[in-house]
Amino acid sequence: MITFSATLTCQYDAIFSPFSASNFQQGLAWLQNSNFDAAELCIADYNDVDVMAIARALAGHGLGCTTIASGQARKREGLSLLAEDDSLLQKTRQRIYQHIDAAAILGSFVTIGSLRATDSLLSAECYRDSLAEGLRPCMDYAQKCGVTLIIEALNRYEVSHLNSAAEMQVFHDFIGAPSHVGILWDVFHANIEDPDFAQAIQLMGSNLRHVHFADSNRAFPGYGHLDFDAIYRQLQQAGYQGAISLECLCKPSAQTVIDEAGQFIQRLRQL
Repeated sequence: MITFSATLTCQYDAIFSPFSASNFQQGLAWLQNSNFDAAELCIADYNDVDVMAIARALAGHGLGCTTIASGQARKREGLSLLAEDDSLLQKTRQRIYQHIDAAAILGSFVTIGSLRATDSLLSAECYRDSLAEGLRPCMDYAQKCGVTLIIEALNRYEVSHLNSAAEMQVFHDFIGAPSHVGILWDVFHANIEDPDFAQAIQLMGSNLRHVHFADSNRAFPGYGHLDFDAIYRQLQQAGYQGAISLECLCKPSAQTVIDEAGQFIQRLRQL
């Protein structure tokens, strides 16, 4: 069964969360009242985050956690798995270990998205090798902890390589096709990189572990040109059993997201 979540921040304010970090509890109530199954949590660091308290708050609203979105640390601290400076690489790995520890408590995945970005100009082969090397200890630790890492396909304007579903599938094979590492497929990015959504979904197969919904302009679904009913049916037909999470900008407004999200997922559930 496909489940539904939406992005909330419990620490620093995030552009994808319709509620500020200070209104986290209101965000959880919104998810519950809108019949979501879970939250997708933005956590940059663990300096002031009580994971057990978050777990209790989620449970109190009948919610799970689908994944921990880790990308805020890229802009805030410059963290990257492709950092040339070894101390920065080690700091990035240590942060991912912390995410994995939190995910083990929350029963969630950990997203590797912006943390695979780099300012260096690398060939496709060098990028692939460097990312695999940067990830290796994180993959080992995630396996030890029973946590799944999901690597996000990001469009060419955000990272230079591993942009499409096909490229992500090849990379997954390159790192040994581990069962505890999957692909996060975001339809906003896919609208730029994948010419055929149904084909992309079929290609990823069981490696597709998480899906982001945002329209072609990254606004709330229905305010761009993507056909979400068709995409949802394609996921159903492929036997997808993971989560679909709203990770859209608060456009046309945060209130639009808050007001329309429940109706949106209810319509999809009825397809």
